[in-house]
Amino acid sequence: MKKRRVISAFVAVTMVGTLLLGGCGKKADETAGSTASAKSDAKYTIGFANASVSNSWRVKMRDELMAEADKLNIKIVETDAHDDANTQNSNIESMLQQDLDAILITPCVEDAVNPGIEAAYASGIPVILFDRTATTEDYSHFVGWTDENNGAACAQMIVDALTEKNGSAKGNVIALDSIAGSGTDNGQKAGQNKVFDKYPDIKIIDRQYTDFEASKGKTSMEDFLSKYGPGEIDAVISQDGGVTLAAWDAIKEAGRDDEGIIIVNADGINGVCKLIEEGKCYGLTQFPAAASVEALHLAIDTLEGKDPEDKIVVKDPIVVTKENVGDYVVKDGDDFDWTY
Repeated sequence: MKKRRVISAFVAVTMVGTLLLGGCGKKADETAGSTASAKSDAKYTIGFANASVSNSWRVKMRDELMAEADKLNIKIVETDAHDDANTQNSNIESMLQQDLDAILITPCVEDAVNPGIEAAYASGIPVILFDRTATTEDYSHFVGWTDENNGAACAQMIVDALTEKNGSAKGNVIALDSIAGSGTDNGQKAGQNKVFDKYPDIKIIDRQYTDFEASKGKTSMEDFLSKYGPGEIDAVISQDGGVTLAAWDAIKEAGRDDEGIIIVNADGINGVCKLIEEGKCYGLTQFPAAASVEALHLAIDTLEGKDPEDKIVVKDPIVVTKENVGDYVVKDGDDFDWTY
């Protein structure tokens, strides 16, 4: 099996109790929740102001960063804001008292972390945002993937699959959405609409918010299967891997897994990769946990004067189908593991 930048090593981090915060006399770990990879001979020392490790994607993202930093001999000084903007601002201010070469920031929210971001930028070090955006312009670069582009890529897979199935781009689609009003949902729908608006014979006949909860995904799919009979649902487009797995369970339990319902998913957990390999799901787009690795490399490039001219670096969608799923699936891995 071939894998792209899937890092299996887990790098332990140790609390740094000897780093003192300027003017307060408290240890960094007591005030800012700071930890650092212990590297006295590191090439660079880079801060990481993390929004949180509140879900499996964020845990994987952090692990990917720490493993890549270890490989490149980079010392990481990190903090965890526990999804609180005020804490994140304080964490950034505290880290700036240390001798950082650059800082990576995943903002808790789009605007309330602006003071911390702006303070980091004013200090003169490269400031790299990733995963989540901010409304301030005071940073060096943003790097990442967008929900809108991923939503468009998912919609295009639906178009391609329906064309293969029906001889033309036509069919009825069920949409399993995420959280009403969220950036994820708004972006995904904007991307879907960009594509589906070109094909009037593809119709989203029903949709339901699932709040990223598998149980809600299963209940919603059960309701749709009761509402629409055999042959009335051609495809399902989902914004969450756990929801997709639950929807597939509902399809199987209803005895309708032989109808050829096309399933497309907008993230990359291992269980959905397995469904693609088994021919039960058409494809997915990745929102990679390895975004942290991209951010680290961009920070290093910026320090070395090799960064791109563009302030915002948007990566092309990573589309996984049966042709390349072998690069991502972990056959003996947990269904809910992130594979990239």
